[in-house]
Amino acid sequence: MIRIVKCIYLWALIPLMAFGFDGFGFLPYTRDHMDIAVRLEDGELVGFWDNDFATVNGQINSAPSFPAAGLRALGVFDEATPPLPRPAPAQWDFFGVAAGEPIYMLPSSGDPVTLPYLGLNAEDPSLMPLGANNEYRFTLVDMTGPEGGVFSLHVGATVYMNTLEGFPAGSVLVDRGGHYHYNWTFSLPGTYDLYFEFEALNGGSVVATGSDMFRFQITTGGGFDDYEHWRRTVFTPDQIEDETISGPHATPLDDGVSNMQRFAFGDEATFEWVWIEEDGDLFPGIRSFMRQDSGMNISAQYSPQLVSTDWEDADVTLEETERVFHDPGMEWRTYRINHTYMITGFFRLRAVLPAP
Repeated sequence: MIRIVKCIYLWALIPLMAFGFDGFGFLPYTRDHMDIAVRLEDGELVGFWDNDFATVNGQINSAPSFPAAGLRALGVFDEATPPLPRPAPAQWDFFGVAAGEPIYMLPSSGDPVTLPYLGLNAEDPSLMPLGANNEYRFTLVDMTGPEGGVFSLHVGATVYMNTLEGFPAGSVLVDRGGHYHYNWTFSLPGTYDLYFEFEALNGGSVVATGSDMFRFQITTGGGFDDYEHWRRTVFTPDQIEDETISGPHATPLDDGVSNMQRFAFGDEATFEWVWIEEDGDLFPGIRSFMRQDSGMNISAQYSPQLVSTDWEDADVTLEETERVFHDPGMEWRTYRINHTYMITGFFRLRAVLPAP
């Protein structure tokens, strides 16, 4: 049995406090309904996520919209939601994988409900000055993703966009006020950026244009491959190239918390002391967010005094784990501390990246 108690021990060596903000970088959108949509701003078409009470960063969110660079659609294909096998007939070759191999589909039906339910729309009121009977063309002009990754937008075997043969990779037309659903299918796990070009058409003439990038992350339920994969998923393309913003030791929010600490312990890093009862005895323990399966070493360490050379690995036993669904690899982990003398000293969690 685990009982949470108030922490009364001195602890200040890594900032594992609640950060007090809604999230960092491209927030994960994991389930329920959103559309990729366009609106008119200063005469140009701008893409955005049109929200319909979808789950963002682990909570149902009522914000009406998010900017294109504010979210990533996160598809988690774990044991509860396994990927589909590619059907054998040649009409399915556009998926870019052999028959029987997995494909990772965000389905047009919204079922299963554990995945993002995505559409395209041209419903925003800002579009009205362009004309009530306009059409809006969404064209996929580029993509970055895992090596060999293929994206397809389709309904059954009718394909509207497909990256197998290069770019532009297809387009769809959406009537003013229209709202359409498709299957969004990826051939491999990884992080994908889809670059769309938008055109407003009036009688066949282009009356407004624009472009934006939308990010998707496909995972089988494990963690990020390494820090670089996390950086590739959380930051914008320009930020990824700037070590002072996205490097492991950078503190882009100017709050003293480094990217490495967020990678290791999450946006809402929390440290709790607990008592663990076993066979009638009480043992001190710790409970904290920690990222697993991500190419780094996280250890619990103890010191009888605050001297840097006195830290040693603590004798702890893992008691419980609870996965954070919307943050790949992140877990609530509870450890029992086996040396009772440790409750009189100092304790820390330390994360180390492997040498390049």
